[in-house]
Amino acid sequence: MVQPDIKVHTVVTGDMDFDHKGAMKIPLGEVSDEQLMAEVARRNLDLHDKITDAVVKETYELGRVLGHGASGEVLQCTHKGTGSQFACKVVRKSAMNDAQSMSTEIEIMKRIRHKNVVSMYELYETPRCLWIILELVDGGDLFHHLAETPDYCEGSASRHIKEMLQGVHYLHSLGVVHRDLKLDNVLLAGNGKDSTVKLADFGLSALIRLGEEGYDPDESGKRKKFNSLKDMWGTKEYFAPELIDQAYGPQADVWAVGCILYELLTGHQAFPKWRGEGKDDRLLYDRICKGQFDLTQHGLNDVSNEAKNLISSMLHVDPVKRLSASECLQHPWITNINEVKERSRPLIKSHEAIRHKLEVRQAREEEAKAKRHA
Repeated sequence: MVQPDIKVHTVVTGDMDFDHKGAMKIPLGEVSDEQLMAEVARRNLDLHDKITDAVVKETYELGRVLGHGASGEVLQCTHKGTGSQFACKVVRKSAMNDAQSMSTEIEIMKRIRHKNVVSMYELYETPRCLWIILELVDGGDLFHHLAETPDYCEGSASRHIKEMLQGVHYLHSLGVVHRDLKLDNVLLAGNGKDSTVKLADFGLSALIRLGEEGYDPDESGKRKKFNSLKDMWGTKEYFAPELIDQAYGPQADVWAVGCILYELLTGHQAFPKWRGEGKDDRLLYDRICKGQFDLTQHGLNDVSNEAKNLISSMLHVDPVKRLSASECLQHPWITNINEVKERSRPLIKSHEAIRHKLEVRQAREEEAKAKRHA
């Protein structure tokens, strides 16, 4: 180890590393300065002596608040040099946002590039927070879209679920388990029938080392048996049974997408938290672990049998028997998107239920806002 009173002046260049493969096998604390600088160069890290909030604001004009995620707020921003529009996620360094979880989110965002996943373009780290520059997704989230689209139909739901599954399959192939998939974290790029799904918010996500305990990047069937994740992160109404048992893997995301599918078609959660249950989640968890959801209420009698079959296949309590994301993509409800007459019939009950939820949410937000300004 270099003595702390010795100053080292060097340049960042990949030319200093003569054996990259060998260097990658050495623990970080044991690499040479040359190997470290070479890796910095390969990762395109722009090093600064000091970064402050002002440095970020010199480059970007910050605008209105777009929303709040699991680990921070999201602002609209404009690059002052090019005029290009982006979203800026500001993650405060607090007790909730510990160094490990923030590091995991950033590492995930650095790795992903997919049409159905929100992309990161730039990153600033200050002593107080992280400023993550993301692609601007202008169509809002799927919750608001359903509330504002009275002619939303089964065909639209099929297309949106397909795009979600494409994004989830891609993430799982990289070892990423999202862990907080829900309507609010499914964004839409564009408006109307041509909008494209973008999965967002990796603040609670896990990153699995490929090959770890048999985790296979290529074979989704083999990944079903991976169950080494333990933390109960996410939104409890979307928890998979194995997540409640604190031994889960990527199949928990498929369960969550199955819950989203149920919600798109009905406007109701497959596993709601009932009012009389208070803060005790045991009854909710019991229903989830037993797979107790209803396929006869909330207008489901009016949707195709293929849709209900896919719901059942995604909400199988056994993660090994549950369809994987890639297997779901081969399901007839996904592949035969335009062949069933029911597909074009508006999901009126679903729209009305979601619309009511939005109105209740807005009323609560207004009430909270009034209290803050009282």
